[in-house]
Amino acid sequence: MRLIHFLIFFFSCTPFAHGQWPGQTPPDAVPVYLPADYDPSEQTPLVIFLHGYAPLTTAWYDILLPLQEDATDHGYIFAKPNGSQDGLGEFYWNATDACCDMWGNDPDHVGYIIALVESIKAQYNIDPQRVHLIGHSNGGFMCHRMACESPETFASVVSIAGAMWNDPEICHPTSPIHVLQIHGTLDPVIFWLGGYIGFTPYPSASTSAAYWAMHNGCSTTATNAGNFDFDWFILFNETTRWVYESCDYNESGSAELWQITTGAHFPAISAEGINALFDYLDTHTKPQTNCIADLDGDQQVAIEDLLLVIGGWGSDDSIADLNNDSIVNISDLLILLKGWGSCA
Repeated sequence: MRLIHFLIFFFSCTPFAHGQWPGQTPPDAVPVYLPADYDPSEQTPLVIFLHGYAPLTTAWYDILLPLQEDATDHGYIFAKPNGSQDGLGEFYWNATDACCDMWGNDPDHVGYIIALVESIKAQYNIDPQRVHLIGHSNGGFMCHRMACESPETFASVVSIAGAMWNDPEICHPTSPIHVLQIHGTLDPVIFWLGGYIGFTPYPSASTSAAYWAMHNGCSTTATNAGNFDFDWFILFNETTRWVYESCDYNESGSAELWQITTGAHFPAISAEGINALFDYLDTHTKPQTNCIADLDGDQQVAIEDLLLVIGGWGSDDSIADLNNDSIVNISDLLILLKGWGSCA
């Protein structure tokens, strides 16, 4: 009966619409780079890269981290949006309370990134089980926020030199998600052991990873999974993979920490490191499911999935458009209600 009352209330409301993002490139206008062998008849994975507080970090992205070429070479569609500009002309993401909306403008970057994913899905044949987010520094903080607020959108998020909310109670993920934290132990900007930006604290790299281990029902201690050369500037196999094992949602949620011993804020990622990074993306996907209405990947068709359909009502939201007719309406709602309950 509560569900019926809720639906009556919903149908009396206006359709959902995305907000506007002044000072940012609209999602439809963000450059998208395709693999050389892109075939529109086949589903292709997508990776979106979020910059740090820029242009201070632009040289690193353009020279030491040519992820655009690496992504397309590995068969991924790649997009690199810009955040908003602050009073100093720097581009930033409104991620956590520590980083990096320094001027208190509070732009809706969560909504912007979700709209970007939807826009790319509308233009290209994207594999919904293989949408990934990578961010550096401020972008890494934003990856954690997206995992908190929209885990159903991404198979995995990779935070390089970023951090979680210091207060984990602010984070309320509704489904499992794969999370990889990569951090240098001698990072002089975002400290390995945690610290402050201004007067606002942020947690350590291990605390950030441990939160996601807890959320995904993994072991409370990480296992050493071996060392490899992630940063070519450091002359030994400096990076240790710490893996939280025995996760409750192994196929849809996990946690790892890559510890770059003596690593700084701008890792010079080696060929081995790039291959390891894309191997992580390749092997950390959302599970395939025959449960079409399980929109958040938790193997249940429940209120969270209903809210996603309601949120996309009247639009061409590719997540909530269950019958692929380019409109979210009563037909999609009926499909969801028919599948209500466990996918098992």
